[in-house]
Amino acid sequence: MMIGRVVGRTEGSTTVELAIVAPLLIFLLFGIIEFGLMVRVLVDVSHGAREGARSASVGATPETLHARVLGAVSGIGSDRLEITAEYRSFEDSTGTWTNWTTLGSSNGHNDARPGDQIRVGVSYPHQLATGGLFSGLADDPETGTITLRTSTVMQRE
Repeated sequence: MMIGRVVGRTEGSTTVELAIVAPLLIFLLFGIIEFGLMVRVLVDVSHGAREGARSASVGATPETLHARVLGAVSGIGSDRLEITAEYRSFEDSTGTWTNWTTLGSSNGHNDARPGDQIRVGVSYPHQLATGGLFSGLADDPETGTITLRTSTVMQRE
Protein backbone atom coordinates (compact mmCIF):
# COMPACT_ATOMS: atom_id res chain seq x y z
CA MET A 1 0.00 0.00 0.00
CA MET A 2 2.73 2.44 0.86
CA ILE A 3 4.46 2.02 -2.52
CA GLY A 4 1.36 3.11 -4.47
CA ARG A 5 0.95 6.24 -2.41
CA VAL A 6 4.57 7.35 -2.92
CA VAL A 7 4.49 6.82 -6.70
CA GLY A 8 1.20 8.68 -7.17
CA ARG A 9 2.17 11.84 -5.22
CA THR A 10 2.57 15.01 -7.32
CA GLU A 11 3.07 17.62 -4.61
CA GLY A 12 5.93 19.95 -5.56
CA SER A 13 6.13 18.84 -9.19
CA THR A 14 4.89 22.23 -10.41
CA THR A 15 7.69 23.97 -8.55
CA VAL A 16 10.28 21.65 -10.09
CA GLU A 17 8.85 22.20 -13.59
CA LEU A 18 8.93 25.96 -13.07
CA ALA A 19 12.54 25.78 -11.90
CA ILE A 20 13.43 23.94 -15.11
CA VAL A 21 11.44 26.11 -17.54
CA ALA A 22 11.82 29.60 -15.96
CA PRO A 23 15.48 30.17 -17.00
CA LEU A 24 14.63 29.31 -20.60
CA LEU A 25 11.67 31.68 -20.60
CA ILE A 26 13.72 34.49 -19.05
CA PHE A 27 16.49 33.94 -21.61
CA LEU A 28 13.92 34.07 -24.40
CA LEU A 29 12.37 37.25 -22.98
CA PHE A 30 15.72 39.03 -22.78
CA GLY A 31 16.54 37.84 -26.31
CA ILE A 32 13.33 39.37 -27.63
CA ILE A 33 14.06 42.65 -25.86
CA GLU A 34 17.66 42.77 -27.14
CA PHE A 35 16.60 41.94 -30.69
CA GLY A 36 13.92 44.65 -30.57
CA LEU A 37 16.44 47.25 -29.43
CA MET A 38 18.85 46.26 -32.21
CA VAL A 39 16.11 46.47 -34.84
CA ARG A 40 15.12 49.95 -33.60
CA VAL A 41 18.72 51.16 -33.93
CA LEU A 42 19.12 49.47 -37.33
CA VAL A 43 16.00 51.23 -38.60
CA ASP A 44 17.49 54.58 -37.52
CA VAL A 45 20.83 53.74 -39.17
CA SER A 46 19.07 52.64 -42.39
CA HIS A 47 17.01 55.82 -42.41
CA GLY A 48 20.19 57.87 -42.07
CA ALA A 49 21.86 56.05 -44.97
CA ARG A 50 18.79 56.56 -47.16
CA GLU A 51 18.61 60.27 -46.34
CA GLY A 52 22.32 60.67 -47.06
CA ALA A 53 22.08 58.85 -50.39
CA ARG A 54 19.03 60.88 -51.39
CA SER A 55 20.75 64.17 -50.68
CA ALA A 56 23.89 63.02 -52.52
CA SER A 57 21.84 61.89 -55.52
CA VAL A 58 20.69 65.47 -56.07
CA GLY A 59 24.24 66.84 -55.81
CA ALA A 60 24.78 67.60 -52.12
CA THR A 61 28.36 67.89 -50.93
CA PRO A 62 29.78 65.31 -48.52
CA GLU A 63 29.48 67.84 -45.68
CA THR A 64 25.76 68.36 -46.37
CA LEU A 65 25.31 64.61 -46.76
CA HIS A 66 26.86 64.03 -43.31
CA ALA A 67 24.60 66.66 -41.77
CA ARG A 68 21.53 64.98 -43.30
CA VAL A 69 22.58 61.59 -41.96
CA LEU A 70 23.16 62.99 -38.47
CA GLY A 71 19.78 64.75 -38.55
CA ALA A 72 18.02 61.53 -39.55
CA VAL A 73 19.50 59.42 -36.74
CA SER A 74 18.66 61.68 -33.84
CA GLY A 75 17.43 58.74 -31.74
CA ILE A 76 20.93 57.26 -31.28
CA GLY A 77 24.34 58.58 -30.30
CA SER A 78 25.47 60.23 -33.51
CA ASP A 79 28.98 60.77 -32.15
CA ARG A 80 29.69 57.05 -32.68
CA LEU A 81 28.38 56.86 -36.28
CA GLU A 82 30.75 56.07 -39.10
CA ILE A 83 29.58 57.48 -42.45
CA THR A 84 31.09 56.67 -45.84
CA ALA A 85 30.12 58.11 -49.22
CA GLU A 86 31.39 56.67 -52.49
CA TYR A 87 30.49 56.73 -56.17
CA ARG A 88 31.21 54.74 -59.30
CA SER A 89 30.61 55.15 -63.02
CA PHE A 90 29.52 52.75 -65.72
CA GLU A 91 32.05 52.30 -68.51
CA ASP A 92 30.21 51.80 -71.81
CA SER A 93 33.37 50.63 -73.57
CA THR A 94 33.88 47.67 -71.21
CA GLY A 95 30.31 47.20 -69.99
CA THR A 96 31.44 47.24 -66.34
CA TRP A 97 31.31 49.54 -63.33
CA THR A 98 34.43 51.30 -62.14
CA ASN A 99 35.73 50.83 -58.60
CA TRP A 100 34.07 52.73 -55.76
CA THR A 101 35.72 56.12 -55.22
CA THR A 102 35.36 58.37 -52.19
CA LEU A 103 32.83 61.11 -52.87
CA GLY A 104 34.32 64.59 -52.96
CA SER A 105 33.02 68.00 -53.91
CA SER A 106 33.65 70.64 -56.56
CA ASN A 107 31.80 73.86 -57.38
CA GLY A 108 29.32 73.42 -54.53
CA HIS A 109 28.20 69.91 -55.60
CA ASN A 110 29.58 66.42 -55.19
CA ASP A 111 31.89 65.14 -57.92
CA ALA A 112 29.67 62.29 -59.12
CA ARG A 113 28.27 62.75 -62.64
CA PRO A 114 24.62 62.22 -63.57
CA GLY A 115 24.05 58.49 -64.03
CA ASP A 116 26.75 57.47 -61.54
CA GLN A 117 25.85 55.29 -58.59
CA ILE A 118 26.30 56.79 -55.13
CA ARG A 119 26.62 54.55 -52.08
CA VAL A 120 26.24 55.90 -48.56
CA GLY A 121 27.19 53.52 -45.77
CA VAL A 122 26.48 54.03 -42.09
CA SER A 123 27.70 51.86 -39.23
CA TYR A 124 26.99 52.13 -35.52
CA PRO A 125 28.51 50.16 -32.61
CA HIS A 126 25.39 49.10 -30.65
CA GLN A 127 25.95 48.44 -26.95
CA LEU A 128 24.10 45.27 -25.95
CA ALA A 129 21.59 46.07 -23.20
CA THR A 130 21.79 42.58 -21.73
CA GLY A 131 25.52 42.79 -21.10
CA GLY A 132 27.26 39.44 -21.04
CA LEU A 133 24.10 37.40 -21.62
CA PHE A 134 24.44 37.62 -25.41
CA SER A 135 28.12 38.57 -25.62
CA GLY A 136 28.65 35.62 -27.97
CA LEU A 137 26.83 37.62 -30.66
CA ALA A 138 28.98 40.71 -30.16
CA ASP A 139 31.77 41.80 -32.49
CA ASP A 140 33.72 42.73 -29.37
CA PRO A 141 32.71 40.47 -26.45
CA GLU A 142 34.85 42.51 -24.02
CA THR A 143 32.79 45.67 -24.50
CA GLY A 144 29.55 43.90 -25.48
CA THR A 145 29.06 45.81 -28.73
CA ILE A 146 27.79 44.64 -32.09
CA THR A 147 28.35 46.82 -35.15
CA LEU A 148 25.18 47.45 -37.13
CA ARG A 149 25.93 48.36 -40.76
CA THR A 150 23.79 49.38 -43.68
CA SER A 151 24.25 51.12 -47.01
CA THR A 152 22.02 52.62 -49.66
CA VAL A 153 22.82 53.01 -53.35
CA MET A 154 21.09 55.63 -55.51
CA GLN A 155 21.74 57.03 -58.94
CA ARG A 156 23.03 60.60 -59.32
CA GLU A 157 20.38 62.71 -60.97
